[in-house]
Amino acid sequence: MEKHWNSHPGHFSRLGAVAALLALAGCKVEPLSAPKAAAAAPALMSWRVASAYLEDIFATIPNSSIDDFRKETPDEERALVNASHGEAGVKEGNAHVYGEPTPVTTDLMLRSMKLDEKDVIYDLGCGRGFFLMQALLTTPIRKAVGVELAASRVNIGKQAARLMADQGLLRGKVLELHEQDLAQANLDDATVVFMDSVFFSDELLGNVAKRMARARHMRMVAMIMKGLPANPWFEFDHKERLKMSWSPRFGSEVLYYRRTAAPVD
Repeated sequence: MEKHWNSHPGHFSRLGAVAALLALAGCKVEPLSAPKAAAAAPALMSWRVASAYLEDIFATIPNSSIDDFRKETPDEERALVNASHGEAGVKEGNAHVYGEPTPVTTDLMLRSMKLDEKDVIYDLGCGRGFFLMQALLTTPIRKAVGVELAASRVNIGKQAARLMADQGLLRGKVLELHEQDLAQANLDDATVVFMDSVFFSDELLGNVAKRMARARHMRMVAMIMKGLPANPWFEFDHKERLKMSWSPRFGSEVLYYRRTAAPVD
């Protein structure tokens, strides 16, 4: 501030004269102060620290663990999720089965995505939202969006998100969790999409590919075990085998796709 005023002596003297006159008139003159800066986002955490915070948060919410979700899915939700995958989902009847990548695997995937503060990541079929929460705590991204059809899972995720906010963990960040059919999700601002697509039907994935093709800034898709059907918008880039909650010893393949065609209008 001192340098600024020295570079504008005329401006400084005029303000000084005004201040002197106000003082003589008995008016209180408050010193100039800099505008308040916006609250900074918390420092990024390692995956170990982030997962410890998140496990502590979920431990306070009844029936919120991976094991809880595996043991029981309400009949209505089971039927709804399976039906959302089309005829194959109804016939095979396993689309509702719950699983998550482990925290260390999530960290490795996020590193492969090379996320920065301009990225907006979507998790289609996000369950309780653990993947997105870890992404917000460990990478520079400012926004993460989850889409999940099972209401009980979304409700658990929203409870955890409120606890994160109460602890200041989401300061400067945005976490949205939507109870919605992922084939109907609005992906307009997405740059990266993740799908735990193990039991996703080809019909559903074809519909999702069309939706992703409309996203103007979409650059990458990451999927577990099952990839995208042939399409003109996304091309297979590479794969890696990583540990999952359901396969901690042998792991599962994670498939990465890159954008190869212009957005669809």
